[in-house]
Amino acid sequence: MFQIESRAQMASLPRNYPTRFYDLVVQVAIIRPGPIVGKMMHPYMRRRQKREEVTSPHPSLEPVLKRTLGVPFFQEQLLRIAMTVANFSGAEAEELRRSWERMRNLEVNLRAGMTANGIDSKTQDTIVENISSFALYRFPESHAASFAMIAYASAYFKVRYLAAFTCAILNRQPMGFYSPTVLRNGMVCVSSRLMYKCPLGPA
Repeated sequence: MFQIESRAQMASLPRNYPTRFYDLVVQVAIIRPGPIVGKMMHPYMRRRQKREEVTSPHPSLEPVLKRTLGVPFFQEQLLRIAMTVANFSGAEAEELRRSWERMRNLEVNLRAGMTANGIDSKTQDTIVENISSFALYRFPESHAASFAMIAYASAYFKVRYLAAFTCAILNRQPMGFYSPTVLRNGMVCVSSRLMYKCPLGPA
């Protein structure tokens, strides 16, 4: 199914066990370079399974990170983090989002704002590390939501209209591993048979 058909996605789905639409939004975003390198994926999974307490890097960020169990995944959260902990304006937060790769001056401003808000250096390091990972893959929440909607619709049609869904998938041949899935569902794959009538005759 769209966006959740990779092996990494299929391995994480049973552990995250989505039960509502927003869970799918996070699921689409979680198997990305940013969350993986930024060490956000496994904390989210442990919290999702209630094996770890939900915490935020700073109490002021609890409303920003509540829906993702205290773990930042989305561009929109990056903007809100900068605006919350460092008093950045919307324009400054957007500059941070665009320019993090060349961020030395921005990091100085960010830390200065956090210091002014009484945030200790260890918490500052955690927040800077979280934001830095967005430089690897900045994924918008709105983008994840649109992908999740397609994944949800695909799952609905697969459950309710399996034959039509499977026929459409096989006609497109997107990733090459649908034929075994078809066989597991008791269907038969019939190879193409071309039967041309080409009688010989005078030109």
